[in-house]
Amino acid sequence: MKIKLAAISMAAVLSTAAWAQAPVVSVGSSGSVNDRLAELERAFNARSQAQIDQQRQLNALQQEVSELRGLLEEQSYRLEQVVERQRSLLAAQQDAAAQQQAPAASAGRGTAEQDAAASGGGKASAPAGGDEQAAYDNAVNLVLQDKDYDAAIPAFARFITQYPQSTYVPNAHYWLGQLLYAQQRFDQAKAQFTRVVEAYQTSNKRADSILKLGVIAKEQGDNNLARQYFEQVLSEYGSSSAARLAQEYLGGL
Repeated sequence: MKIKLAAISMAAVLSTAAWAQAPVVSVGSSGSVNDRLAELERAFNARSQAQIDQQRQLNALQQEVSELRGLLEEQSYRLEQVVERQRSLLAAQQDAAAQQQAPAASAGRGTAEQDAAASGGGKASAPAGGDEQAAYDNAVNLVLQDKDYDAAIPAFARFITQYPQSTYVPNAHYWLGQLLYAQQRFDQAKAQFTRVVEAYQTSNKRADSILKLGVIAKEQGDNNLARQYFEQVLSEYGSSSAARLAQEYLGGL
């Protein structure tokens, strides 16, 4: 009996040892799990690469949009300058036509009295002297004919200093502000436009000067102040071309 029990015990031990030594792969499931893990890893890597590619495309599109926006702003600025020059030329042509239609008795007064009627505050003024007229015409011609803007700036500044009582002074301040603005000397340009707005209430350049103050405020990032100037143009000069431009600027704020 003891021998039989010992044999049974030995068989049990051998069976247990054989079970413990059996390889795990014999179940047949480990290989498929590894394959699935590898497949999941490949899918994850592919998705990550796709996200990276999409992000690169998005960055490229954002860069293109930024460049297009900058180009649009530049074109808008240039168009504004063209419109401004056309308005100035039209005003000069209207002045010339008015002079030709004036009675012969008033022909000798030249263009000074006509400019005064448009911008001089409603007071009768003496015609400009020869030197005064020549100085103003020279400064204007530097802008309209010679396109020598660097030389026009000191020319207008000298005119204002030499002829402070001239009926052309409001226009000279306005021209000087325009030239300084074109050179992005915004603070100096603002001083010239402010002078027109505050000192020459009936000047035909006042509406445009208020508009330019709004444009400068916008350029300097003060949209609240810009809005105040544009709304002032609409309130005081609602039917003017300056008001139409002010409305467009308000729409862009």
